[in-house]
Amino acid sequence: MSTNGNNKRKNKIIDDKIPTQDQLIVDYIKDQLEEKMQASAMDINVFCKDGYVHMSGMVDVLAEKKFAEEVTRKITGVRKIENKITIAMDSNITDKHIEKEVMDKLSHAHGQTASIGAKVEGGVVNLMGHVNTLKNCHDAMNLATQVRGVKDVVNNVTIETEGSYTDESINNKILQEYSKAPLDYRDIDRKVNNGEVTLSGGLDSHQDIEMAKEIAMSVKGVTKVRNNLKIRE
Repeated sequence: MSTNGNNKRKNKIIDDKIPTQDQLIVDYIKDQLEEKMQASAMDINVFCKDGYVHMSGMVDVLAEKKFAEEVTRKITGVRKIENKITIAMDSNITDKHIEKEVMDKLSHAHGQTASIGAKVEGGVVNLMGHVNTLKNCHDAMNLATQVRGVKDVVNNVTIETEGSYTDESINNKILQEYSKAPLDYRDIDRKVNNGEVTLSGGLDSHQDIEMAKEIAMSVKGVTKVRNNLKIRE
């Protein structure tokens, strides 16, 4: 959908009434969902009251539910999100079918996900195994959410490098990796406590914020990343 289309929808005046801030937020959310999710956004409903967004409707896979919330969270004026989108269920898809497809995705993906196992009960995927980095865990969870019939994903994967590196060495390694990336990292503040990283400060775009988080998750010894980065004013 073009930017002009977005502006038309956002600025539309109905019955000579100027749209409220909540209506503008809803319109922009719908525009963004349609642009980024296309047909997958057709059955998603959005309501907003005082910046609090309620999402409902139905999508095919858990990944789409999570992505819709991710898109919405980036929109200015959104204060909080209640995501009540449901996942379409097919009675022909059993836990065994889900488990096989999850394992296929994990084994054929790049990186360390091939070392991760999965058990499924009632549509809930339980991931188990050992990996080197937090990013490996997140990659595995993202792959599992793409499988039809998955209601939720539980991460019980162990990060083998946990406790193997000092907080100072982790912090230095993150800075080193930032310096290699196409990222203006000067305003990123990094704090590391027992392998848990907190990022704060400002970057130019949501893409840069996501990149900074991904880089931190890729560093060995990191067990958690709190991403408090904001877009620069």
